Amino acid sequence: MSAERTTSDASTSLAGKVALVTGSTAGIGRATAGVLAAAGATVVVTGRRSELGDEVVAAIAADGGSATFIGADLRVAADIEALVQETVAMFGRLDIAFNNAGIFDRMHEMHRYADDAWDEMIAVNLSAVFRCMRAEIAAMIVGGTGGVIVNNASTVGHRGSERASPAYVAAKHGVIGLTRQAALQYVGQGIRVNAVSPGPTATDVAAPLVSQGADAVSAALRQLNPTGRFVDPADVARTVLFLCSDAATMINGHDIVIDGGQLAKL
Repeated sequence: MSAERTTSDASTSLAGKVALVTGSTAGIGRATAGVLAAAGATVVVTGRRSELGDEVVAAIAADGGSATFIGADLRVAADIEALVQETVAMFGRLDIAFNNAGIFDRMHEMHRYADDAWDEMIAVNLSAVFRCMRAEIAAMIVGGTGGVIVNNASTVGHRGSERASPAYVAAKHGVIGLTRQAALQYVGQGIRVNAVSPGPTATDVAAPLVSQGADAVSAALRQLNPTGRFVDPADVARTVLFLCSDAATMINGHDIVIDGGQLAKL
């Protein structure tokens, strides 16, 4: 976890804040949990696999941070409500939420795309984000001190894709829409809502390409962005930290693209 630590000045300090990071047992979520904890937040790590959650909590503690694991299956609405309620019961407040959890499936022809695949992708990547936001916003309103929500979208929330499925693309467009809607509705109550849109990132999803070797990775990625390399999860984590901090108090309703120039090139 030490590689995920970040140095915080006063404007990006999260001292005294309580942060919930969904899907934080691996990848972008794990990196972000580490960065937020290093900035001073108490972090609630959540996912379906408790053994991985415990590993993340232990790594944060070893780096001098504070974290706890609360298990939840975000496909289950009651689990989401319980997750937020338990967070508030344990720490008395919820200041920050990074709705990161998601799943991926690859391109399928729309006219052959199965209902069960559609339903699963939408349930995890869109409906769960809505339900997390609903519970998080309610907790922040009751707390009376406002808060910050960041949603994990994708570059395919801005365009079509030759790689991702119809449901994945639709869900990520929807996440950006939910972000903008909530940002307008709750800014008067001190709640800011933004999103991040990573390009291809070095997580488990990228394993099939990585297994083909460095040359294959560079060739594939150079078709997408000028850097010819993956986004590092730590790059996303540092952007989330910025959006959650006082350095970003006037940023609301926006989606920050982290893609090495991919969308600019298209």
